[in-house]
Amino acid sequence: MNRKLRRVGIVSLTALSVLGVSACAGSNSKPPAAAGIADNKANEAPQGDKVTLRVMDWADSEKPYREKFIKDFEAKYPNIKIEYTLLTVDQFQNTITTAIKSGDAPDLFPLPGNMSLSMAVKGGWYQALDPYIDDEFKNRFVDGIFLEGLTMLDGEIYSIPALASVPSTLVYYNKQLFREAGLDPENPPKTYSEFRSAAKKITEAGKGKAYGIIEGGKQIGRWKLAAMDWSALGGSGLNQQSPISLVTNNANYDAKSMLDVFQLFKGMKEDGSYHPKTMSISAPEARALFGEGQAGFMLQGEWCIGVWKRENPNLDFGVMAPPVPDDGQKGFLPQSNFSPWIGISKTSKHPKEAALYLKEYFSKDYQATLVKAGDRFSILKGINESSSDIPQFKQYYDIVQKSARLVPSPQLRNPELAAVYANYKDVQPGIGDILQGIVSGAVKDPSAPLKQMSDLINKSLDAAIAKAKSEGAKVDKNDFVFPNWTPDKNYKAEDYKALK
Repeated sequence: MNRKLRRVGIVSLTALSVLGVSACAGSNSKPPAAAGIADNKANEAPQGDKVTLRVMDWADSEKPYREKFIKDFEAKYPNIKIEYTLLTVDQFQNTITTAIKSGDAPDLFPLPGNMSLSMAVKGGWYQALDPYIDDEFKNRFVDGIFLEGLTMLDGEIYSIPALASVPSTLVYYNKQLFREAGLDPENPPKTYSEFRSAAKKITEAGKGKAYGIIEGGKQIGRWKLAAMDWSALGGSGLNQQSPISLVTNNANYDAKSMLDVFQLFKGMKEDGSYHPKTMSISAPEARALFGEGQAGFMLQGEWCIGVWKRENPNLDFGVMAPPVPDDGQKGFLPQSNFSPWIGISKTSKHPKEAALYLKEYFSKDYQATLVKAGDRFSILKGINESSSDIPQFKQYYDIVQKSARLVPSPQLRNPELAAVYANYKDVQPGIGDILQGIVSGAVKDPSAPLKQMSDLINKSLDAAIAKAKSEGAKVDKNDFVFPNWTPDKNYKAEDYKALK
């Protein structure tokens, strides 16, 4: 494998027409109750004995639409029975590992967030999709979906992203609670001090019935995203594409920009602004309590919007950019390239039926249903433009346009870094564990654990690079260094080429 980018279609939100969302739902789009399986009979299921296709993921916000999708799928293809298992992210990571080790993997399942595609394929988790999909299917997607090192390995496709990649650490706020606390709902806080103050005022006005902020505190991943993304606004240069900073070229998780984020969260803990259930609930549970008006702020992704519109139609809420340090913004939210999501199990006995499921799932009808419902931004061409009509959805998109920038991916620069990621060992406790500890009160001062974690990450990365080299990979620490990166611009294909 060489270092050349294969099929590079790296796109930013500003250049990606798929995310050109406007509040103009097409009059020809079907309502959620009717949309789902495409009406045409193309790609008919293989006929013969009945088969059970097992699908597992964590797409909880999609649940009512997926149930309708499965019902329609089984009606159209009566020889296929879908056995669908919905878990939380944390449940999934443990469950899928156990299932694979025991030889009982589902036919279709997504890639856990703590594993790279290369690691999964090397471990025998997935099989290539190419024998079961055609050009018509691949051409449905926007450019940049199938990239070597991300969704492709050695020129073969192993996974398909779930949705367009946008940051999931924007802030939702309850306008009614703002008014009751004497805050202006049309002027949400912009700085750390303003944010902390607003959370405290909402808590005081709530008198035990509402609190300043709520999170799915038992999900480590949510704390990790908050720390990484918000520190990037403060100039840390950290992002999930690389273990090290784009600013310092080292793991500087103890930098001032990160410590400032921790101090903000610690301060809100000391103020009593966190909902008392925060540390014992998942993100979906936090979303439900926010929908009931029990908190003024919550950090999550765009998928919340459709859930609230469906389950809490009277909720008066807005979307705001994350607050920035009091001394000013020094960076942008890191936006990644499309991420691998679902794939077909290496041990699946029904790969043709599994591929048929993917073809129907990524049909225009079903993807339009999800966009119209406010569940996600789709990766199919033209769907967002024709199907989005919820104001907060457009608001979310507009904020991302202003606040996020596409960051470079070391693995896109050099696909052989897959060998490094395969050998890289996550450091524990990680950034999410430490921030969780701060909010729970288990960790009093983040400085020492963050410094220790930074040192261990640098050592772990060096060890992974050395191991990959010993196995024949042409890799180097400089593959993680991008001298032509600036935080205020999207990193595009021509920027990778300029490094050659």
